[in-house]
Amino acid sequence: MPVHNSPDDFLELVQERKRGRLKLYIGYAAGVGKTWQILKEAHALRERGVDLVVGLIEPHGRAETASLVGDLEIVPPRRTEYRGLVVEDMDLGGVIARRPEVAVVDEIPHTNVPGSRHNKRYQDVLEILEAGIHVIGALDIQHLESLKDIVERATGVKIRETVPDTFLKRADQIVNVDLTVEDLRDRLENGKIYPQEQVAAALEGLFRETNLATLRELALREVAESVERRAPEQPDRDPAHASGARVMVCVASYSPRAAALLRRAS
Repeated sequence: MPVHNSPDDFLELVQERKRGRLKLYIGYAAGVGKTWQILKEAHALRERGVDLVVGLIEPHGRAETASLVGDLEIVPPRRTEYRGLVVEDMDLGGVIARRPEVAVVDEIPHTNVPGSRHNKRYQDVLEILEAGIHVIGALDIQHLESLKDIVERATGVKIRETVPDTFLKRADQIVNVDLTVEDLRDRLENGKIYPQEQVAAALEGLFRETNLATLRELALREVAESVERRAPEQPDRDPAHASGARVMVCVASYSPRAAALLRRAS
């Protein structure tokens, strides 16, 4: 899966086949600019004549991000009452019925409200792709299933929502959205990521320098390895540059650590 960032690159894939194509923007933490990037690409594609809609965008109260949506067409969210509250979520049926060429879907690891067609938003994305609609989406690296145990052990933060590695492998293009740890912490301290009352706790939690450095390394490594995994499918690839690494996992029957071992091996 080649790493591309140009709207023209994705436009070529959109025009190439009828099967839904998937482009993922991956970051190592909230606030690095994933949503900003997918919205910029959405505007660029629309200017090139692509029929595009926003299925779901999560600006998280960030005025800059919300303003970037601009005049993009948005499929109205589905509103569901849950535990006395009205919850808004992506209207999967509405997106598919609209039949755009491209749909923008943010926060892919999200868990849908009970009663939805699918439990997870990534499953919504898979159905949109099966309908022949291309998707541009975003997720943070700590939500990748195979990295869950590593992230929890390194940061002490519990990861409650995950996306299977098979979903990442389904992507036709992956873009790593990077920002230095120092710049990201500055953005947090200036109230550009979370409300000011949440900043202190974030700086002492996931946004500690050591945690962010670990997550950044994982994101960079995962994108690089994703390109390497794609290499055998490229006939003009020099075999001398191919990796020969192999991993074997041995587990006993009913092993309590089997899931963690498999995630680590993956």
